[in-house]
Amino acid sequence: MTDEIESIPQEPDACEMKTPNDHRIMFRALENPQRRKIVKSIGAFGKTKNEIMNELKISESQLKFQLDFLIKECYAQVDGDKYRLNSKGLQELLANIK
Repeated sequence: MTDEIESIPQEPDACEMKTPNDHRIMFRALENPQRRKIVKSIGAFGKTKNEIMNELKISESQLKFQLDFLIKECYAQVDGDKYRLNSKGLQELLANIK
């Protein structure tokens, strides 16, 4: 006998939902050279704001602008003092940057 509650499909997380606009957003994320460098810098392990700024020689305002986009579009997240790519960021962005 199965539990009726378990058989109800779970509501998908907003960051996991796919829409026709997803491809366009991914392209926007990848077409910006500075954003690509930031994604590559963060990598699979994450970095602090200062580590990224020092490595890429960019200002705090430039970094904030790019990170705000990545966070808003569910590609990155803040974990303590580090910025990390989530699974969507790793699979859709980092995997497509050489």
